[in-house]
Amino acid sequence: MEPAELLARHGIAPGALEQAPAPPARRPTIDRVLAMPPRPCSACGDTSVTARAVTFAGAGPRWVDLCRDHALAVWRSSRVPPTLVEIAADLRAAAEAAGLVLREGAVGK
Repeated sequence: MEPAELLARHGIAPGALEQAPAPPARRPTIDRVLAMPPRPCSACGDTSVTARAVTFAGAGPRWVDLCRDHALAVWRSSRVPPTLVEIAADLRAAAEAAGLVLREGAVGK
C-alpha cells in the first residue's frame, strides 16, 4: 500500500501534514528520524520510527512519519522474480527488447 492510501484509511488529509523538501530528502529524513523527542506517527499517533517525504497531488511534498506497524504496511516488496528461471526469462526478454542477439545454447536457454 502507498502512504497516501494509508493516510486516507485513517482520515488524514495530506494538507494537514508538515511541508517537506522534495523527495529524495535523504539528510533531512535522517535528521527527522533521529530528532528527540520522536515525532508521532502520521496515521495513529504512536511513536514514529521512520519518516519520508511524499509528494501528494494538490498538497506537494509532505512529511509522513510512521510507527513500526504503519512503516511495514507501506513497505514496497521486491519486484525481482522469485526463481532463477523467471529472472533468466526477464533478462532474455530485456536483451531481445534491446536488440541483443543471444547465442543458441547460451546459459539459461
